[in-house]
Amino acid sequence: MRLRTILAGTALTLALAACSGGSEEETTAAQDATAETVATDEAAVEPATDDAADAAKEAEKAPEEAAVEEKAAEPEPTPTPTPTATPTAAPAEEPKIAANEPPKIFTQRCALCHTANKGGEDKLGPNLFGVYGKPAAEGSFSYSEAFKGAGLTMDEATLHQWLENPRKLVPGNRMSFPGLKDAAKRQEIIDYLKQQK
Repeated sequence: MRLRTILAGTALTLALAACSGGSEEETTAAQDATAETVATDEAAVEPATDDAADAAKEAEKAPEEAAVEEKAAEPEPTPTPTPTATPTAAPAEEPKIAANEPPKIFTQRCALCHTANKGGEDKLGPNLFGVYGKPAAEGSFSYSEAFKGAGLTMDEATLHQWLENPRKLVPGNRMSFPGLKDAAKRQEIIDYLKQQK
């Protein structure tokens, strides 16, 4: 590096001397001075050539090592996930009741007075196992005379009327249930009773 600077300085000195229109003696004197400077600088540089060579080798390695370090420092690119089509949701279906498992509405509104399992006990009202599709007021339960004499068959249409307003369907019966106005909830109870055979 220093040698290049010296050579550049020498070339500049010679060029200036030639351009300045100076005499030949001045140009020769400038050349001699430059040669002396070069010789002195070369002598100063020579002992350090091993160091300079080592430094040059280090300088050559430095960009390679820096590139390796830079590459190591660069984070790995994260793959961009490809968008997937969002599946369209199927229309929501009403949850199906498992066989022999009462719906929530039955548990909330009917189970206090009725059982619906095979061989279940009578409570304030009769066990409802097997009543769907059968004539009303059959079995060992003590039904009211009004209910016994109504001549009903406990099919879907009758059960809807009964569950909506039992006093309207059979006036004078003893069932204290006030009725269930929500047709969907009545249907859940009826579907459950259909399974209890």
